[in-house]
Amino acid sequence: MTENPDSPPDGSGSPSFTATSTDQARTYQASRDQTINEHHHYTPRDSLRTGMAWSLAGVTVLTLGAFVGVDLWQRHTAADTTPVGDAKAPAFSTASTPSATPKQSGTAPESPPPARPPVQRHSTAPTAGPAPSASASALPANPNSCTSKWSDPGVARVQVRPCGRVENGHLYAGAEWRTTSSHALVDVYIWLEDAKGTTVVYPGKTMEYGMPYFNMAAWPEPKIHQQWKEFEVGPVLEHGELYQVCVEVREHGDTDKPNISSPAVKGFQYGIPYT
Repeated sequence: MTENPDSPPDGSGSPSFTATSTDQARTYQASRDQTINEHHHYTPRDSLRTGMAWSLAGVTVLTLGAFVGVDLWQRHTAADTTPVGDAKAPAFSTASTPSATPKQSGTAPESPPPARPPVQRHSTAPTAGPAPSASASALPANPNSCTSKWSDPGVARVQVRPCGRVENGHLYAGAEWRTTSSHALVDVYIWLEDAKGTTVVYPGKTMEYGMPYFNMAAWPEPKIHQQWKEFEVGPVLEHGELYQVCVEVREHGDTDKPNISSPAVKGFQYGIPYT
């Protein structure tokens, strides 16, 4: 056996030996009073504490990391799967909302101020526009018996015919006009002569051009105005006599008006007996 001088002396005073791999157990047993010191290499206590502290810190960090990772994953999954319309509206605190029920106190609650009358807003009524023109179907029909043929009065595209009727002892003289195409404005003159065509019965000498109707619209068919006129003959007529309804037409604004007192001016005539 080899003596280990570096080993600390034993307190019991017995010799100290260090066992090696070449020593045999029986060698140690030969000396009954010998003390065998086996030197084991232990980690210092401070180093163990430090290692344990680092181990615990690592476990804590891993645990926190796992917890944070799971939480983030759950939040991301919830955000992806939640429908847009299911988002909850933010809750509003009602702490500041006044109660609709008045508080009970020793004094009567103040009465609310009287409601203001509604503001009268004066709006200007829209100006009425022109009345719509009557359609041809709404225009009154000509009550006269116009059996005479259409004649050309000398105005471009215009035709005219005299009309007359007797109703309840009254004779009515009139005229009807139209155009063959397009539109025209005409002045119409009507008067009544006796059977010989020499004497003007109505309107007489007081109206030298007969009964005038100015600025009359003419179309192939009535569109905006009726295209006929008539008047009741006022003077007393003789029953059984034949009278002539006379008509002349001029372009609107023409100064060449028919002189009905002239024997040469006859116009277009329609004979009607007064019965």
